[in-house]
Amino acid sequence: MDGSILAYQFKNAFLNFVDQFKRTEEIQIMSNRTIARASALSCAVALALGAPVASSLVITPETDAMALANALILPGSGVSISGAELLGGEFGYGGYGGDGGYGGYGGEVVEFNIAAIVEVGGTQSGLFTNASGTYGLPASGGVVFSSGFVENYGDGPNTDTGVSGGPGTDATAAQEALLQPITGQPSHHDPIQLNITFDVDSTVDSITFFAAFGSEEWPEFVGDFVDGFGLFLNGTNVAGALPTGATAGVDPLLPINIDHPDMADIRGTELDGVLAPNGNPLLRFDIPVTPGSTGNVFTMILADANDSALDTTIYLASLGALGATEFTPVLPSNPADAETGEFVFELPPVEEFETIWIDPVVAVGYVFEVLDAGVHFASVTMPSLATVNDLDGYLLSYNGGSISLLAGESFDFVLNGLLDITTFTIEGIDPALGLDPNNPGVFATGVSFDTAGQFSVSMTPITEDVGGTVPEPGVLALLGTGLFGLRAARGRRRTA
Repeated sequence: MDGSILAYQFKNAFLNFVDQFKRTEEIQIMSNRTIARASALSCAVALALGAPVASSLVITPETDAMALANALILPGSGVSISGAELLGGEFGYGGYGGDGGYGGYGGEVVEFNIAAIVEVGGTQSGLFTNASGTYGLPASGGVVFSSGFVENYGDGPNTDTGVSGGPGTDATAAQEALLQPITGQPSHHDPIQLNITFDVDSTVDSITFFAAFGSEEWPEFVGDFVDGFGLFLNGTNVAGALPTGATAGVDPLLPINIDHPDMADIRGTELDGVLAPNGNPLLRFDIPVTPGSTGNVFTMILADANDSALDTTIYLASLGALGATEFTPVLPSNPADAETGEFVFELPPVEEFETIWIDPVVAVGYVFEVLDAGVHFASVTMPSLATVNDLDGYLLSYNGGSISLLAGESFDFVLNGLLDITTFTIEGIDPALGLDPNNPGVFATGVSFDTAGQFSVSMTPITEDVGGTVPEPGVLALLGTGLFGLRAARGRRRTA
């Protein structure tokens, strides 16, 4: 019998078994593991200290193509959107989920309608914000796509190893042409596709996307049901991930699918496995574009392979306007003070509780202070793994209290009853990283205030001479932004 048929029958039997017996065996397995979030990207440290978490990865269903496009390509990025469309496939394949049934190939083919997704139990596309720093995705958020329903993939424990949803649709011939080279599979189902038509101005030669990719297929169905994702620029797939141990510029990027060798059990959502090269679940796609070009098309597509069961999901974020994200922070408005190393940031007008990102000089720690009378900090957000590739986190100190925070995590002073914070300290940079103080993406920090207006903030580095040799910033800069990081060790000297 053909191997793919055997695999299909095995998966069918497996899912029916799980449905019938309510995953008794899985419950036993989960009782021997930590059901609460145990990922290094979770808020476990904060919870252990008894501190409340400000918020989490929150998903809002969205099927308007322009709303999704605008969440990815933000104002101030030098990219202008001229059109967008959201596409699915065609009905014709029974899904596992909705009514608990598991269908076979075939069925009547009818016109696909995005609105039909809502009728069968959810949406395949949405927007997200990520104050908890799950997977290191930016707190400002972006879009999320799933071959199932995005509502299932916000923050939380992994309580079910076989989540399935989706409208039960078949990929079109055009979608198959995109997907088959990514997955190596002959058929695809429950596709979700966003096309964005855009122009770039004369100063833009590259566009960066950040992503986290995960699946319910992993690890049971690796090699058989290879769900995957593609990001195409003008018809060429530009999404790939270099495996751990490979050499950039020498070894090829591998497709974004569940067969990638760096899929791993990283907790934070319902997803069973997340793609994490070198242990980092945040993927970065730097895409060259022609300055001044018009009519470019980004095509983003995600789908189940070989059947419509077990979801695969991707979160995507991109660049924004000055201060709007950690990738475009506001830079200091003055040279560092010769005596103290203090920098001052003259910020653009902000709304009450609006987070704005600023980039301090490199140090082992630094003190932030708002310089306007009667104004207080409302929150602070750590850089995500997109700009600081570190899983350990840092120490935030304020008015006699302190808390450990992880990559991308926020702490809300106001929600924690701290209404008079005018200064706080962040510590923990390892001088051996040799971070370049002239790089605007080295260590951006998000802050918000308890009132609207236009304010100034100062930052003063904490320094200590520990001796030894620090690598030149230019050497590490050649290796890319992903190497910038912080460590739990404190009290080291300033490196620049």
